[in-house]
Amino acid sequence: MHSSESTLQQDTGKPLAAIIIGAGFAGIGMAIALQRAGVHDFVLLERSHDVGGVWRDNSYPGAACDVPSHLYSFSFEPNPNWSSTFAPQAEIHAYLQHCARKYALAPHIRFGAEVANARYDEDRAQWRVTLKDGSTLRAALLISGTGQLSKPAMPRIPGLDSYKGHAFHSARWDHSYSLAGKRVAVIGTGASAIQFVPAIADKVGKLSVFQRSPAYIIPRPDKPYGSLSRMVFRHLPWAMKLHRAAIYVRYEARALAFTRLHGLMRYAVAKPFHKLLARQVPDAALRAKLVPDYPIGCKRLLLSSEYLAAVSKPNVDLVTDGIRRVTETGVETVDGTHHTVDAIVYGTGFAATEFLSPMRITGRAGVDLNDAWRRGAQAYLGLTVPGFPNFFMLYGPNTNLGHNSIVYMLESQIAHVMRCCKAMRMAGASTIEVDERRYKRFNVGIQQRLSNSVWSGCKSWYVDENGHNSTNWPGFTLSYRWLTRHTSLNAYRFTQPLPQGGAIVAAPADTEERVTASLLRGLLRLSFRTLIGPPFGAKFQRGVVSLLSALMPGVGGVIRYRDVVGNIPVEIVAPKRGDLDGVVLYLHGGAFCLGSPTTHRSITTRLAVESGMPVWVPDYRLAPEHPYPAALEDALACYQVLRNKGYAPDRILIAGDSAGGALALSLALALKQRDAQAPAGLLLISPVTDGALNGTSLATRRHADPMIRKAWLEQGLHWYRAVLPDPLQADLRGLPPILIQVGDQEVLLSDSTRLAEHAAACGVTCRLEVHAARWHVFHLQSFYLRSAREAIRTLAGFAQACVMSSASTAASATRARTAYSCDQPESSGSAATTGPTASVSNATATECLCP
Repeated sequence: MHSSESTLQQDTGKPLAAIIIGAGFAGIGMAIALQRAGVHDFVLLERSHDVGGVWRDNSYPGAACDVPSHLYSFSFEPNPNWSSTFAPQAEIHAYLQHCARKYALAPHIRFGAEVANARYDEDRAQWRVTLKDGSTLRAALLISGTGQLSKPAMPRIPGLDSYKGHAFHSARWDHSYSLAGKRVAVIGTGASAIQFVPAIADKVGKLSVFQRSPAYIIPRPDKPYGSLSRMVFRHLPWAMKLHRAAIYVRYEARALAFTRLHGLMRYAVAKPFHKLLARQVPDAALRAKLVPDYPIGCKRLLLSSEYLAAVSKPNVDLVTDGIRRVTETGVETVDGTHHTVDAIVYGTGFAATEFLSPMRITGRAGVDLNDAWRRGAQAYLGLTVPGFPNFFMLYGPNTNLGHNSIVYMLESQIAHVMRCCKAMRMAGASTIEVDERRYKRFNVGIQQRLSNSVWSGCKSWYVDENGHNSTNWPGFTLSYRWLTRHTSLNAYRFTQPLPQGGAIVAAPADTEERVTASLLRGLLRLSFRTLIGPPFGAKFQRGVVSLLSALMPGVGGVIRYRDVVGNIPVEIVAPKRGDLDGVVLYLHGGAFCLGSPTTHRSITTRLAVESGMPVWVPDYRLAPEHPYPAALEDALACYQVLRNKGYAPDRILIAGDSAGGALALSLALALKQRDAQAPAGLLLISPVTDGALNGTSLATRRHADPMIRKAWLEQGLHWYRAVLPDPLQADLRGLPPILIQVGDQEVLLSDSTRLAEHAAACGVTCRLEVHAARWHVFHLQSFYLRSAREAIRTLAGFAQACVMSSASTAASATRARTAYSCDQPESSGSAATTGPTASVSNATATECLCP
């Protein structure tokens, strides 16, 4: 399919469902999957004039696949007409053109469309893709199908630009230039070179092959499919499927040698290699140059039955001395020899570890993907990266194979992307993003497994400059398919942007979570909601809470100890692992009259483990025995102790749930009134912000919330007898970044939404998360609910981001000391556009929206 066959889409301003980059196997397979699912508003961007990707570009003589053709094709589109076991490039290219035509992809393909950059728009939950010609497109999903072998790698040799002869890379073969009778230099002896060297050896006058390191080469058992075989495949599809399955099993078994039983390499590779070498290279000195000195499999195994014989020909010279430089007329080696040539062919492969280059991909908060990958490219399942919602990479990091067909892996990945799309639709979500912890844990496991594989024994194109293997999959393709089909959706977070900003977080859809949540609702409704509040007194209610807290345990991995600071008992929950120089001051909830550090360990222990920071939980004085301002005084005293212990304000997070959230907000405002530097951030779970209890959700959610009744709130506020500024009316400018989490079934929902709106109007960086199908401080049930654990993990991630972005928080602190009234607006736009999280709105302080 060429550009003349496609219908060039024009920008209409309407966002697409998906943008696919690249029209090779990955892009075509993804486009077909979308069509089959009934999705038609997508575009496939292809920088060239035709489909085919690497099989369009690599048209060098002798180009062919080193995986059997019947396996190197889509399972849903078998081809009975393959001419041989290992199809040549032209046939594979024609196959991809056939797929594009058969599945009517022409209206969706935009040829000559090279992507310059893509940026995620957080407010719209869309990707904005800019092409090299300056045109832009928007889509909900961005899917890269460029793969690992799309960018030719040029050798780093001095003088490349000084050469006056004809030179080109094998992936950009110049068919207009005849090599017949010419003196030709081939630099590189990888997978491409061992195919084109035999194809040109008899045509050139002299061929100088510059080898940096030899490769293990085994015979390629290629043979043609006769007319009878092709007829059987056409008329008996099951026979073709059986043939494909047999190939798959044979090749899949090779994974054992690559990843576990390395000794098998001696029998599967070493013996065939030495046998082929002895048969095709009679010269002993030349044979010695062709024997690798590294472990078998460490570098790519090559298949060829002709290459070794080709380098033995009289007009072929194998040069193993290192190259010093390229001159105007040829190549000079380190021994001083100058090889004068008419043409140079670079068979130096591809920049396999430079994923997506030269495109620039920018995710949340302006983070560039290259910066996220500064220590090495990695992705969850090779597909997704935290901080880059709705972005998928096909043939991404650690999905290359040394033993089987990449098309099989691509089909697994495409099916996974479609599962994600379906899950988004079922959850009513518009964004999907992988959890950072799962992402890190997955990739730590990948690198551990790779360290025990054959690929860890030497430096190769599998490994980047930092020694990080970002290319290969260290296992079976069958295990990868199982992961993509059955266990992986739990690693994602599904959200839907709110009209005023923030996001609705979808509840996990798995049966276990739904059943557990239903049971917990019933338990809470019968116990907590019934027994907490009038007509019962404080002592009785505290006894009930103490009993129920035993059902809400914390986690291990922490050290808990008690201390007394200024007559205030404090429980300190310190993680056993964690080196982040920060601390969380957590103020527990309980309507100012209930609760203690013990009752909230299900939150505080997880927060400590996930954040890597100690969590201080003061056992502040409770009402009605100690009304306002006792609790606030205790919180201020505990904060001052942290300062006295050497914690700078930009290393302290203030957190709290329910009444503790209100107390945390009061503490931050009190610090502001004292002209103190603002803390690093505020973590608020279902905070009480309206002392008059005028929120609409108190009426609309009164039957949905299984935790609390309005009567209990009235009782607790009456006992507390607070006389403090209403945070919904107070000047919040100068406060640190805020993360608010609230359930959509709770009576205090409107307290959180109004606080988020007011914070944004005051120019405060604030993110609101409304958790679907969840109730008041559902985090307390984290022992049972995955959604609660993920919410706490998000709190921890926010805390870490606040502490690590010390430069941003320092700037916020400066603003906090100078921008307390609308008479002193901020000079540089909205604080809501900076910091570690997305803002609730784009309101700026210069608009004087803050009362």
